[in-house]
Amino acid sequence: MRQQKSVIQFCGCTGLLAMFAMAILTIPVGAQCPELWQSGNGLSGLSYFAYASTLWDPDGAGPQPEVLVVGGGFGIAGTEFVNRIAIWDGTAWHNLGDGFNNEVYSLAVFNGDLIAGGAFTQTADGVTVNRIARWDGGRWLPLGGGMNNYVRALTVHLGRLIAGGSFTTAGGAAANYIARWDGSSWQPLGSGLSNDVYALTLQDSQLVVGGAFTTAGGGPANYIATWNGFAWGTLGTGFNSYVRCLAIYDDQLIAGGQFTQAEGVTVRRIARWDGAAWQNVGSGGNTNNTVYSLTIFEGNLIAGGDFTRIDEVIADRIAVWDGSVWGQIGDSGTNNSVHAMTPYQGQLIIGGQFTTVDTLPIFYAAAWDGADWNPLGSGILYETTNAWVNEIGVFNGDLIIGGDFTAWGSGLANYIARYEGNQLQPMGDQINGQVLALAQYNGELIAGSEGTGGIHRWDGSAWQILGSGVLPEGSAVHALTIYNGELIAGGTFFGAGGELAEQIARWNGSNWQPVGLGANNVVRDLAVFNGDLIAGGDFTAAGGNPANYIARWDGSSWNTLGEGVNARVRALAVYNGDLIATGDFTTADGITVNRIARWDGQAWWPMQGGFNNYAVDLTTLNGRLVAGGIFSNAGGQTAYYIAGWDGSDWQPLGSGINNYVYALGAYNNQIVAGGRFYEAGGKVTAYVARFGAGAVGDLNCDGVVDLLDLDIMAQNWLVGL
Repeated sequence: MRQQKSVIQFCGCTGLLAMFAMAILTIPVGAQCPELWQSGNGLSGLSYFAYASTLWDPDGAGPQPEVLVVGGGFGIAGTEFVNRIAIWDGTAWHNLGDGFNNEVYSLAVFNGDLIAGGAFTQTADGVTVNRIARWDGGRWLPLGGGMNNYVRALTVHLGRLIAGGSFTTAGGAAANYIARWDGSSWQPLGSGLSNDVYALTLQDSQLVVGGAFTTAGGGPANYIATWNGFAWGTLGTGFNSYVRCLAIYDDQLIAGGQFTQAEGVTVRRIARWDGAAWQNVGSGGNTNNTVYSLTIFEGNLIAGGDFTRIDEVIADRIAVWDGSVWGQIGDSGTNNSVHAMTPYQGQLIIGGQFTTVDTLPIFYAAAWDGADWNPLGSGILYETTNAWVNEIGVFNGDLIIGGDFTAWGSGLANYIARYEGNQLQPMGDQINGQVLALAQYNGELIAGSEGTGGIHRWDGSAWQILGSGVLPEGSAVHALTIYNGELIAGGTFFGAGGELAEQIARWNGSNWQPVGLGANNVVRDLAVFNGDLIAGGDFTAAGGNPANYIARWDGSSWNTLGEGVNARVRALAVYNGDLIATGDFTTADGITVNRIARWDGQAWWPMQGGFNNYAVDLTTLNGRLVAGGIFSNAGGQTAYYIAGWDGSDWQPLGSGINNYVYALGAYNNQIVAGGRFYEAGGKVTAYVARFGAGAVGDLNCDGVVDLLDLDIMAQNWLVGL
């Protein structure tokens, strides 16, 4: 016993890993994690505005590298719920505890601890921190009693943490808009200021303060002032409006903001202090709107804000001063304001309210590498419910998603993309409308869409319209399947390849042809059942004869399935020898079925009470039928937007999904769902989610096989010795 334990104590990492692998293989199936929602499908970048950034070394002189910390109004960063503050390590986003209950406006490092200030009053897990908090390496802690209003700026001066903002008390004592923290308590800086502080920096041994105030220490100080540790001072007569940001460049103080004059001299929104007076930075044309942020990158001064011109140079919201002239960074700047800028790992990182950079869709945070702008992380861009996945498919072993989205992976992907593991990859840019359907035909991937032509084939490098596509212009292909060796397309069109084909057509590999007389309204889904082609949709006639929302094609004519259903059919599937239909209907053959029913070849049957709202898609895996849609109850049980049917009962899939499910598929023995959501089972999984058994070796069921699982395995193994 003792000898075996000593082997564990002194064996190398390779031995431990080998032991771990062998132990995993012998763990009984019942000891593995149950089916659960898997993490991994994150956002590209942030879910909302970024207002502050700073560098921080988590372990000081220790081995951990310096990281970039970003604060703002966002709730998600990459694959993490972060609640308004997150770490970017150059590759991925990470949370800092549970974050905060409101926005972060300022960040600094004091005595090795990360400090955050903003509008928040609590951490997201309920600890009161009153607008300022420090991270001790494991949790957020208050700094005294905090402030009674927003903290907008932070820095360190003479060994004290300085906070400025909109507050008038700090730690419960009077402190007009600015205060210092000595490590145990807050103190005012003299009698303080007359209005908000927006910016803090250091020049030599002086603290420089910019904001909305007009007095400092009771004396005149127009929007900018200095503090030497004992008394307030001025820099000339100041400005005629707010100072929003400060920096030191080439040993001179630079101020940016909303002002247009200093000491009677025109200085539009950016100026430099030469030690005696305020001067223009450049020719004097300066910016046409507010400057919110300043930093130094590769020896140059960088300005960010709301402006679109600077010294008559077009520079959309970000510009560079090389000591002689202003210029633009990149080709066309950003489409909205830049609020935070920090150099990190040889790149300039910016944050703000923008959603495009150089016309590229990059949301709220971007990196300039000296030649190009890039997003911070890969994934689908977060557009709340304005982006979605409509279709899930598999082609050449890869998971394919189609819908109305923009994503970053190895490049930019619009409407359709493929996964390599959890990494999205683009698939050409020839489809110019949302993708609604996917299928394989003759070894090629086929996509139906609202784009020009409506139907395309993938040749391995680009999309080609199949035949001459569907007509008229603006038509869409909603459904695809294979029947009798031909590709069948259903949708909202009236012609295909120049042939009259109402809502449904067939492609024989060379030409488009009609399927009988087609249908009189939209065909939304297709399936093959008992040798017949089944169509479901909005139609009430097929082949010129009455057919209530569902019909079958036997190869020569359209026929009904009983009396059909009483409203739209949205999806079809075959399960346990029955045809399953789901949609908006509540009756089938006059029987109450509540939006889902099964057809056994002779009659329609209900499925345990159905749903409280409609389903949009169906799939099957391992003897289970899965439905996804906008329902929240299945068979009388709570089931948020997705549920499984085992042949007799409906069950929820874990705790469900936080918004509508539009697409379902099966991949690598897991259910894959697509839709408008960003969360499944309490995990970030944007617009695409996977449900299945946890990975082998994931002993703590957190979705990751790591050292925590090794620890659990080792403890269990020792107990059994």
